Amino acid sequence: MSERKFWAKIKNNRFYLALTGIVGAILLFFLVLYLAVPSYSFADIEPFNGDFIYNPYSDINRINYIDFRSESLENQGIKTYEYGYALSGARYLCLGYESKRKIDYPFLQSIHYKQFNIDRLNKKCRLVAPAHPSKGFKKGEMTRLDHYRVMEVLSPNDNSLYYWDIALSNGHRVNIIATGKNYATACIGENDAESVYKSLEIGNSYAVKYNRSLLDVPELQYVKFENDTLIVSVSDKAKEIRFIGQNAIVKQSFNNVAEALYPIQKDDTYIRTEIEFEDGNTLYLNPLVRHQYQYFFDLNKAKVMKGRTYLMWAVYVIVVLAFARKLFKSRVISTEAKRNGEIS
Repeated sequence: MSERKFWAKIKNNRFYLALTGIVGAILLFFLVLYLAVPSYSFADIEPFNGDFIYNPYSDINRINYIDFRSESLENQGIKTYEYGYALSGARYLCLGYESKRKIDYPFLQSIHYKQFNIDRLNKKCRLVAPAHPSKGFKKGEMTRLDHYRVMEVLSPNDNSLYYWDIALSNGHRVNIIATGKNYATACIGENDAESVYKSLEIGNSYAVKYNRSLLDVPELQYVKFENDTLIVSVSDKAKEIRFIGQNAIVKQSFNNVAEALYPIQKDDTYIRTEIEFEDGNTLYLNPLVRHQYQYFFDLNKAKVMKGRTYLMWAVYVIVVLAFARKLFKSRVISTEAKRNGEIS
């Protein structure tokens, strides 16, 4: 009875009727927005494997230090912006964008919504990087999310090295970038936009943490892979050179050296290197990873399940139409009852 009085009050009051219409339109908008996202199937978790080793580092001739959150980057032809409005904190750094994506999913986001955002952003940007992932992504999501090549691992308010290792340990080839005060990304090659993007894509780059000035940071000399041995050299003696592998385990470390060698073992799925100096300046290198074929390529580990998606959409449409029909029918009955009451 009270429910009927409530709806009768709304129908007889223009303000309440208009407010109900506005709220209903907003709810319908978010309903359609959320239901339009497809379902994904994610490949079984599998570490890097195979008899071949991919070394992303070529000749290290020219090093360009770049902060991808600097406003001056547009002068170099590199346009960046941070995408994301979700309450979950999921954000993405978009490099080389043609247009900005304006739609996001502000409330709860499952891994399907995050994967869909990555795929949509890839159509508008040259590179998409999950930004400060420890603040907006679950560790379990990093084991499965795919179709991104770089990750904002280091910034003044976030250290996501472990999240990076989670992605690498589950077979996702992801390269590191660092941004913000006292952080930079060293891109190897010419100082133009296309060379920078290519450097990040193939991993011919590394992240830098510095205390005072980049001029004080020793440079990477070379990264070689010879006779199953990884050889890393820098321009000054390092306090420690660490070789890190599957599940973020330090496989071996060397102290007070400018060059270090690590024989890659058969059970090493990937090896990345951290080089720390006495003054705290640190270099974070991209990994060497195992692969199965002579020519390296990345597997597609996240695919849209078209059949399930279409079925899901069909069910949602049927439910919405059934609900609308019920409301319309109840309104017709209410109107007829009112007319009959007036006649009598």
